[in-house]
Amino acid sequence: MKPLFDLHIITPTHIKIINNVSFFRAEDKTGSFGILPRHIEFLTILEPSIAIALIEDKEEYFAFNGGILSFKNNVLTITTKEFAQSSKIGELKEIIETLFKDQQKKESIFHLNMQNLRKAFFKKIIELEREVE
Repeated sequence: MKPLFDLHIITPTHIKIINNVSFFRAEDKTGSFGILPRHIEFLTILEPSIAIALIEDKEEYFAFNGGILSFKNNVLTITTKEFAQSSKIGELKEIIETLFKDQQKKESIFHLNMQNLRKAFFKKIIELEREVE
């Protein structure tokens, strides 16, 4: 029987468990690296990048927005803010573009809300100073 390992991907809202992984390649600051079954314990910080896994002898692609990767007791665990998965690299590209657009939209709304909050805060301080005078 071919040695395999499990992959656990953890996000703030989801846990995905993938069994029967025979190889995983990703990137950290030092470059590309691979994980095989029974690899020694390993811990690294993932760069935002595309990773590839062999799952039941089929290629599967993952896009990670950074994260923490650990390998221990034949379980590969990746904790990340968000990820995308596809068996086709072209399809993954489309998913990533959509995710980035959504993320940029959310960040724009957040920055606008922060600006409005700052304005309201300073307006309230000025009103309080006028009441004191």
